[in-house]
Amino acid sequence: MARGIAARRRSAQMRGLASLAATLLAIGPLSPASAQLSNQEAPVVVGHYTLNVTSVEEHMRFWVETLGGEAVTLGAGAPQAIRFPGVFLFLEEQAPTGPTRGTTFDHIGFAVPDVAAVTGRAVENGYTRTVGREPGPGQPENPPTAGNYGRFEYLVGPDGVKIELVTVQEESAPPIAHHHVHFVNREFVEMGRWYINALNATERPGQTDFFFGADLPGVGYMLNFFSWLPEEELAGTAGRAVDHVGFEVRDLEAFCAGLQARGIALTEPYRVEDGLGIAVITDPWGTVIELTEGLRALY
Repeated sequence: MARGIAARRRSAQMRGLASLAATLLAIGPLSPASAQLSNQEAPVVVGHYTLNVTSVEEHMRFWVETLGGEAVTLGAGAPQAIRFPGVFLFLEEQAPTGPTRGTTFDHIGFAVPDVAAVTGRAVENGYTRTVGREPGPGQPENPPTAGNYGRFEYLVGPDGVKIELVTVQEESAPPIAHHHVHFVNREFVEMGRWYINALNATERPGQTDFFFGADLPGVGYMLNFFSWLPEEELAGTAGRAVDHVGFEVRDLEAFCAGLQARGIALTEPYRVEDGLGIAVITDPWGTVIELTEGLRALY
């Protein structure tokens, strides 16, 4: 029954995404100040995240008023959306089944010029700091992190959505932009290599006993994987605060055929709705991944 409910939720979310694409295509490209997907020529980029939210208003307060994203007004039937340079957030107003903590998805990474200033604003607005890797057995719940030195921070927003802020030093950098996606798993190396196989990514040098990284072709730094130490079992993402991560793919139909040839089944088959190509895969640990083709045309 629970899986049936999750499947119906996913179907509704995908119809909303297609409705969003149709609406934005109808009004034409966004303004030059709009977000840009990372490296327009890259074959695979992170294009969106879909969040299940208890209150759209509270999420707007966090993502827009506090962090500096831009609300996008959409047509009837489409989800609420927020854009940052490099990514869309789609907000489905339905109570999530739980926070990101405890799932295979750990956090969304953003880059900002002044981590301390953004963190201070978030704390003033009532949001809390947290840690990178969750503490292991016997460790304090909130140990100090390198974020205390001002280079990066972790924050928890509405419905338990976790984000990371990292420092960007380029003079022309925007006030905030999407930076990376971070997963978590006891089998973090195996998970990373599954994504390398699925997304044609490349292993990044510097693996440690708790961290594994992979780079997307034409993009570079993007996919990170932590080990998970506590004893609790991790859940998949469907229905949780971050329901899924979306990758925008060039020639999606051929890409899906390649996935199947490599033994990766499609959770939902490739199709085109209102000009937007859509397919879904699920990693072996329950992380839902939506594949799209057509979001680049909106920028």
